[in-house]
Amino acid sequence: MYMVVHANCLSQEPVHNYGNFKIHDMGAVGFHYDFINDGVSDDNKGLAGFYNNNSILISGAFRPIFQDMEIMVIDDLFLEVGVGITNNSNFVVGNVFTPRNLLDVTLDYIGDAFYTGDADNTKIDGYAASTNKANFVFPIGDSAKLRPLELFSERTDTKAKSAYFFEDPNNPSTFSTPFNTNLRADILTGVSTYEFWDLDSDDPLRIKLSWDNDSNINTFADAIENLRIVGWNTQDGLWENLGGNSILGDFNAGELRSDLFIPDNYSAITFGTSLSTDSIDLGNYLVTPNDDGINDVLYFDAVALSPNNELKIFNRWGRQVYYAENYENTFDGKANQNFVVVASKKLPDGIYFYILTLKDINVKHQGFLSLNQ
Repeated sequence: MYMVVHANCLSQEPVHNYGNFKIHDMGAVGFHYDFINDGVSDDNKGLAGFYNNNSILISGAFRPIFQDMEIMVIDDLFLEVGVGITNNSNFVVGNVFTPRNLLDVTLDYIGDAFYTGDADNTKIDGYAASTNKANFVFPIGDSAKLRPLELFSERTDTKAKSAYFFEDPNNPSTFSTPFNTNLRADILTGVSTYEFWDLDSDDPLRIKLSWDNDSNINTFADAIENLRIVGWNTQDGLWENLGGNSILGDFNAGELRSDLFIPDNYSAITFGTSLSTDSIDLGNYLVTPNDDGINDVLYFDAVALSPNNELKIFNRWGRQVYYAENYENTFDGKANQNFVVVASKKLPDGIYFYILTLKDINVKHQGFLSLNQ
């Protein structure tokens, strides 16, 4: 069945669904004014097009789910209720706005759904969502700026939502608490005060972020290789290192990827910078403190050259777990920092980052250690 319906733009009357609204296979409906969905509209096929020289509002008690959606709304399409897409949304003219204080109102890409036409002035200004996807690039931004966030999941049924904020995380517009950029994990030396993203998901993910001139990377990073993705740890109230892999670009534009993390543990995500990597790489070590006489402690031959030294060990989030002045090769897998709340302060297995400063010979070494208790 082929169906074409146009809501009359001259009457200025919204389309109001009270019952069971359905676009059949190969059908097309053109909305030229608001759509109020107070009934069932979740099994649509064909195309739902939104066309207006001004603005259009989608509202109602229930979210509609469209197969294909085309957006040609000069003064933007506004959502007061979520909208689902099962195949394709085509951004032609105008943005899609969602209320940033209502996280359940999203443009949701379901299953194999995708989009075309995303650009600075044709995007989602607010929250986009993905349902049952392993990988997805959120076509999100703020004002006249597209600032996508790409996620990579190990699960095909991952659900996530994200929005971009071109604002200082110290003074967020729609969050109840600030994200103080002066509260940072020990390994971090700076955090952006120009922008941040919100990403919500309870699945372990990796993400890719990009920056441009408006990110002002040079105001808080002294070298691109020290740039990291950082997240505001909601429970601990500080910024942590989420990784900085595959860095491409310069201060003007570029991209980098995070390590694996759970987004729901973090209220905001942005760029930060870590301690300088301008040092000699001493190497990577294995520590297995099982009293077999092999790799029981973190042992550096180099400390004999400089008894006046300093050792710092950090976990994968950039939190300092161990500190020693005049280190004498005694680290056996136990933390000595106060925040570690574990009986005997025995650290969990994993990869840790160390910095060893040999003050007598003015040399700094760094590397990784693998801890296997």
